[in-house]
Amino acid sequence: MNSDITVLKTKQRLSEEFDRAIEECLLEKLPLRKTLGRIIPLLCRILGAHETIIRTMDENLKPLSMKSKGFREEWSLLVPRELPEVEFEPKTFPLDDDLLVVASLDVVDRVIGICGFVFKGPLSAGAASLKAELVDTAAELLDNYLESIASSARKQSITLYSTEALRDRIFEHGADKAVAHLCSEMRLEEFILVYGDSDSAMGDDLRYRYYCDGKMKHNSIDNPEPPFMDILQDRKRTLNEKDNSFSRLLPGEGVMEKPLHSGMGSLIGKLIIRPKDGGLNPESRDIIRIFAECLCQRLFDYNRERRYLAKCFCPRDVQRLLSEPDFYGRYLSPREENIVILYSDISSFTSICEKVLSDATEIGELVNRWSRKVLEILYSRDGVFDKMVGDCVIGLFGPPFFESSMEERTENAIAAAADIVRETMALGVEMGLEERIREAGIQDHLTTSNGIHCGPTSVGFFGPNEDYTGFSSAMNHAARLQGHASAGEVLVTSALLDNLPGGPLGIAPREDLTVDFAGPWEIAVKNVTRPMEYYRCYFNKEVSYE
Repeated sequence: MNSDITVLKTKQRLSEEFDRAIEECLLEKLPLRKTLGRIIPLLCRILGAHETIIRTMDENLKPLSMKSKGFREEWSLLVPRELPEVEFEPKTFPLDDDLLVVASLDVVDRVIGICGFVFKGPLSAGAASLKAELVDTAAELLDNYLESIASSARKQSITLYSTEALRDRIFEHGADKAVAHLCSEMRLEEFILVYGDSDSAMGDDLRYRYYCDGKMKHNSIDNPEPPFMDILQDRKRTLNEKDNSFSRLLPGEGVMEKPLHSGMGSLIGKLIIRPKDGGLNPESRDIIRIFAECLCQRLFDYNRERRYLAKCFCPRDVQRLLSEPDFYGRYLSPREENIVILYSDISSFTSICEKVLSDATEIGELVNRWSRKVLEILYSRDGVFDKMVGDCVIGLFGPPFFESSMEERTENAIAAAADIVRETMALGVEMGLEERIREAGIQDHLTTSNGIHCGPTSVGFFGPNEDYTGFSSAMNHAARLQGHASAGEVLVTSALLDNLPGGPLGIAPREDLTVDFAGPWEIAVKNVTRPMEYYRCYFNKEVSYE
């Protein structure tokens, strides 16, 4: 009975003095090594030990080993240098007239250290058992303190690694590295990253990457799997926090979903996680939360960059740009290239605004709907949107990769102009403007006037707002040619037709489009000595050249 009371009092004293000492060390902001240098002698005094050793990890998760001056080298051999994978009950080792008690420092299923205390002997079996019990209590006190240090270190380590990995210019490459590290550190068996742009109305802006044991197995870009893509196609379902369709693709217990929110609170993705051991403890969930925050910040920057590029380039080109290192320097910094330039302007726009459209709202609707159609056409024909000046859209053919031939650029620009004329007329019918325009005596249809030219042009991001555009005399000539075109006309320069093998003999840029040319004619160009020679395009019909 007396021994039980003594042990109980000793345990209570251990707890009280340990807590008091730890609090003082925290107030003094002592590092781990100095804290242990103060705590371990305290434990030895209360336990009655005269030598000690401790092996654990420091604030940077690096091995840390400390022992008292009298702790003999041969005793050290009984204390493993490498931390064991699983915890163990305190072990006693007779040392001549002394006794060594070794205990593991562990929390839940993870060993974070090992300690040993040497007591003067000889001790009876009962006394040795009591010493082992007291060492076990001391180990539990050290467990909790060291685990808080290790937990903070693990969180910091994962945060630093994830942040550094996600700095990769190619988002997917950075995500792969960050996820691999996280899965290794937290023993995650399966991991799905769903990500996209909450501000985009396009379903294909949602993507996924599936990992097993930290290795990327398939994704929506390179080798999509039908079950995953089926879920992804329903954008509303995918970006619903309550939907767990992806979780059902991962068999087993302990599956966790973590939503990814933008700074404005909208959902921009999800993490779907299945750990190997069927569950995540509070620390692991906190690490997942930190990892999700790192991803959210990177996704915010990534989507902002995508939206910025999407103002000029088609989705396919945006994806390629973002998937290549230093894409700005390689493709978007100003350079001189031989390109094709298309100017397309709504014919008689001022008259239509004054005589046909009733208010500014109608004008705005027309411009918005028309410009969106033109943009779709440019993108479908491998064009780039330069800018919109009033009701005139400027398209460039060649950028951003400059891999097509001048023949291809020329055919694409002419085909785009034909599409614009056709779709503009269709829009007039759709909006009920055709008859109103005709009744106002303006022209027969809602249509455009178009000019196409080519030449060396300095292309890239320019100005304080870094707009993607081009500068050259060729740009000016294309503008003047468009200004000379009548309603529904597509005018091209002789220089442009020099890019075609047959010259002005007629071409077929697409199976459903044949083009013939009438001309040449000439127009004077201001501040230019020689007049500009041009041809008129006729689509899908024969032309007399008499």
